Amino acid sequence: MMRVCVVGLGAMGGGMARSLLKSPDIEQVTGFDLSRQLVDTFYNDAKAVNKAPSCLPGKLELANYVDGTTDVVVIVLVNERQCESVCFGDGENLTTLLRDGACVVVCSTVSAAWAKSAEERLVSRNVQFVDSPISGGAVRANRGEISIFASGNDKSLQMVDPLFQAMGKEVHIIQGGVGMGSTVKMVHQLLAGVHIVVAAEALALAAKAGLDVEQ
Repeated sequence: MMRVCVVGLGAMGGGMARSLLKSPDIEQVTGFDLSRQLVDTFYNDAKAVNKAPSCLPGKLELANYVDGTTDVVVIVLVNERQCESVCFGDGENLTTLLRDGACVVVCSTVSAAWAKSAEERLVSRNVQFVDSPISGGAVRANRGEISIFASGNDKSLQMVDPLFQAMGKEVHIIQGGVGMGSTVKMVHQLLAGVHIVVAAEALALAAKAGLDVEQ
């Protein structure tokens, strides 16, 4: 049984955290965010299924939500800069708060170079790391049906597999170590961008040709 903290309770992170509440392999899920409303709402949801901490900390500080009993931290933040701050920022951060053998799973879209650097710094503090970008949107996140592109060492991947099974419908283990998951996500994003551009060009051509673009 694991104790998990999800950092970032926005559209994706909030749904993923709620998916974890349904897993029989997870004893407790804590949600951390800079929004008091999001934190309070998730705490009540976790409490309703007996998977919340005994009490909700008053201050929105990472050290009040992650401690030596936390097994896994799942990061679902907006960008690489925010991930850097949570993992290695000034004051209390994940390198100072987590116990030996704990694991950090970064689901944010970050560069492969940052993911590799993060792994090196965390492993030096005896903390495991999984590079695990995601795709699917808020609706699928709430259903536990996101796509996951995970890369890391065998030990860390095995440790967090129950989380992946709870959060994802398509779990892709990308070989080659940390950074390869983020590389797959980069390719995925490029394809999405190309398709948007092509669709826009096609609609522009249709409009100029006098076609009903809505049809």
